[in-house]
Amino acid sequence: MQHRKLGNTGVDIPVIGQGTWKYGEDRWKEKDEVEALRYGIRNGLNLIDTAEEYGNGGAEKIVGQAIHDIRSEVFLVTKVSANNCSYKGVLGAAEASLERLKTDYIDLYLQHWPSQHYEVSETMEAMAELVNKGIVRYIGVSNFTIQLMQEAQYHLGSIPLVCNQLAYHLHDRRIEKDILPFSKDNGITIMGYSPFGFAPHKFGMRGFPQVDSLERKMLDAIGSKYGKTAYQVAIKWILRQERIVTIPKAANKKHIDDNLKALDWELDKEDLEQIENYFPQ
Repeated sequence: MQHRKLGNTGVDIPVIGQGTWKYGEDRWKEKDEVEALRYGIRNGLNLIDTAEEYGNGGAEKIVGQAIHDIRSEVFLVTKVSANNCSYKGVLGAAEASLERLKTDYIDLYLQHWPSQHYEVSETMEAMAELVNKGIVRYIGVSNFTIQLMQEAQYHLGSIPLVCNQLAYHLHDRRIEKDILPFSKDNGITIMGYSPFGFAPHKFGMRGFPQVDSLERKMLDAIGSKYGKTAYQVAIKWILRQERIVTIPKAANKKHIDDNLKALDWELDKEDLEQIENYFPQ
């Protein structure tokens, strides 16, 4: 399993994690979701990302079931909702997440979205309190601009901001312009979500190239050179960047096996250039 450092902490995390968006929404899928997470952990994917908003806490409960007896083997990431970003709200949300996750600490706690109701200063004061109490090991954010990251770090004081979780995939390379260089210079890990794109009807953004498109045919052709799929090429393209890890959803064992096959090989320079031409910044 390939690893990268979390910020400047010296802590190693896998370059591919297990995302849990949509987990906990269907009780008939709970057993499969728990088994998928445990299968991934056994195969080195011990970075698990969840949030209190996923399934209204349901995803955290699934994660709690999956890790209750192997907690020390897992690097656990969860997120506080922007609606709970008051000082008391953050502290209360963290305690509720701990209960659902069946653990007494969170490895990495993120503010899920910038809040329209609470100042970053108030939120980060609570985050710092969680670190000082030993409830949270590291602090990060999600969907933050450079300005907001700077503000968050200012109010965290000596506690480092180690992560920003953002969308990053072939059809959304916006972070390469300024956020990624800033993060590299300031010891902040980018945790890229939705590596295969968003659903266009929901987010107004493009998803993964369709089979009959020129983009998809190109990805398929590149993948065939290495015995890989277009999806594995897309993950490998994301991981070409330093300071980036990615968290594809892992709904079943097959997805996890497919994700694992995106490791331990490299794209040739000419293939990277071809992808750059088809998916400009």
